[in-house]
Amino acid sequence: MELLVLLPALLIFLFSLYRLVKDDYIFIRKGISLEQSYDISFITLWVSLFFSKLFYVLFHFHSKQNIFVQFFSIKNGEFSLVGAISGGIIALFLFSKYRKIPLGRLSDFFSLSFLYALPFGLLANAFFVSKNQLLYLFLNVFIYFVVLLFFAQFLYPKILNRTMKEGMLSILFLLLFSFISLLTSLLASLKDIHSFITPQNGATLVLFIVSIILLIKENSSAHSRRSLH
Repeated sequence: MELLVLLPALLIFLFSLYRLVKDDYIFIRKGISLEQSYDISFITLWVSLFFSKLFYVLFHFHSKQNIFVQFFSIKNGEFSLVGAISGGIIALFLFSKYRKIPLGRLSDFFSLSFLYALPFGLLANAFFVSKNQLLYLFLNVFIYFVVLLFFAQFLYPKILNRTMKEGMLSILFLLLFSFISLLTSLLASLKDIHSFITPQNGATLVLFIVSIILLIKENSSAHSRRSLH
């Protein structure tokens, strides 16, 4: 059921990716067709779905239940958004490595397309969360809508005119996603701060630290190039 209500978000993701890729001169110059981009997107979606379920099972493992039964059971809410994003990162990295596709630009387009779909995907979860979680859900929807406007109107044009390095948009997305997830989880745990300490938040913290390291690395390399010139 949950996967069905996420179908509009999936269509928004695919349409956004189509709009970003179809006339991109970098992809055209490297001979990357729209069909190839969609092949990558569908395989990436399946990998993301696998990791989303895997992370959920690992985070909520019940020793009295068979792990394979847990993995293949389809119940509402039994997916991890952090797992989906981690799986997407792995899939895009492997595609860029073996198909000689520029990882930075590919990940930027996927990140922005995902960001277009994210508010609608979160809204779909309103059917499955409790009433006391709705406030934090709508808060996340509003925050990500604002982030989407900032990325689409300010950062994306900088990628096109090459005033921002390729890959920086996706790094900033990972940084903001992990920070927002940790912040809203902390707000939801104020009445019981110990409930904030979960494997899910631990994985999100790792993603946050990794994105900071990548951001520092990219800024350092950009500064080094400017110094050489």
